[in-house]
Amino acid sequence: MTLPDDYLVRRLHDHWAVVGPTGLFLVGRCEGDPAQYALRTAAAAHLLRTRLADVVPWVPFIDAVVVADEERTDLSCSVIEVDQLLRVLTDGNVVLDPGALQLLRHHLPGVVQGIEVDRVPFPR
Repeated sequence: MTLPDDYLVRRLHDHWAVVGPTGLFLVGRCEGDPAQYALRTAAAAHLLRTRLADVVPWVPFIDAVVVADEERTDLSCSVIEVDQLLRVLTDGNVVLDPGALQLLRHHLPGVVQGIEVDRVPFPR
């Protein structure tokens, strides 16, 4: 999958942090119980937003998304099939103006690196 050039993707443990004009996302891949992975990804999104808030004056909501074999709508975050991922990340309204997008693109790599260096575990 290839995202447009104005998107930035960084690996964070076994998730991917994605920022682009349509928002900020944390994408996880289900490797077992979808409910467990949804909770884990939602908690990780909260951690990422908390850390971003330490360096950025305004942080948008982070959409937590889990990619699984089948879609679920009854869990703590969106659970989608892989063929829906590009649409979920790129379709929709532009929610980040160019200034906010630039600021998040600038700070996201350092925040992700800080979480990994600090070895902050995601909930299991």
